[in-house]
Amino acid sequence: MTSERRNANRTPMGKEGRITAHQIAAMLGVSQPTVSRALRGDKKVNEDTRARIVALANELNYSVDHNALRLRMQQTFSIALVILCRRGENKANINPFYLSLLGCIAASASERGYNLIVSFQDNPANFFANYTGSRQADGLIVIGSGQNIEGWQYFGEYSKHKTPMICWGASKQDLISIKSDNAQGTRLAIEHLRACGCTSIAYIGPSESEQPQFQDRIIAYRNIMREIDLQAICPPLPENAVREEQGYEAVCALLREQVKFDGLFCANDFIALGAMRALDENGVIPGKDVRVIGFDGIAIGGYAQPPLSTIKQDYYRAGEMLVEALVAVLNGNEPDTSPVPVRLLQRGSA
Repeated sequence: MTSERRNANRTPMGKEGRITAHQIAAMLGVSQPTVSRALRGDKKVNEDTRARIVALANELNYSVDHNALRLRMQQTFSIALVILCRRGENKANINPFYLSLLGCIAASASERGYNLIVSFQDNPANFFANYTGSRQADGLIVIGSGQNIEGWQYFGEYSKHKTPMICWGASKQDLISIKSDNAQGTRLAIEHLRACGCTSIAYIGPSESEQPQFQDRIIAYRNIMREIDLQAICPPLPENAVREEQGYEAVCALLREQVKFDGLFCANDFIALGAMRALDENGVIPGKDVRVIGFDGIAIGGYAQPPLSTIKQDYYRAGEMLVEALVAVLNGNEPDTSPVPVRLLQRGSA
């Protein structure tokens, strides 16, 4: 039996025989707030101290009285995560990027002692943001399709109520948002295509978009092409089509018009998969005749033929930063909105 356990036997128990956070604090020689923060996963607590607290709490079968904690601190210790879908979109067809981000947000929230409430929303009939007013959550994170313009407008308006809210990649200036380092990702892609010997590199993606990541990527592409004295090639995409079909049609148009290109930088992985299908159907070998790089790092790209080279976003760090930013706002601090790091994932297509 450990000395802490022996001390616990001598220490009066809480109501109904429960061990209390005050008792654990006394056993370890720390303050009760330190115990509470450690058990909520607060990273401000020294790692060794947190490990000792968690180990003793587990040994004594201690669990936080969440109802009492909520009443005492006037917090729900829940975060609402809203995933904006395209209107009428089958939830099974949501971009896997957002599902990966969801998982990382959930893991990060759990590490910090927060429950996660997940809501899929796609049209004004089911838009909802009043999680704090209804005491369901302390704040919310909004991610999802930039094509749902009505949804982003709705949450942009709702942010005026001073609801604690952090968004992924939002373009509205009044929304606090975090996004990947799109400019650096574009530079990594172009530099790699150049290193592969490409001299005519086309950008396959939206030229004008409400989605800020696409605007960042095409602006960076045009700037870099000017720097290296190469002509920008930006074919139009068909409207009202899924991303894979947009990539397919844009590359088919380039081939029909006999535009010279030996490299493709695609604004996302689904566009890249469609582009590679167009090349293959027209007798052009991806990875050999034309190098192709996508953006996002979705898992399915690794199973394409050839496997898709891509700019991989750091999902785990993105989830961490979104939760950390929201917790900072909840604590009255300035959130860190630095760009999330990206890296080149080199595969057979480039």
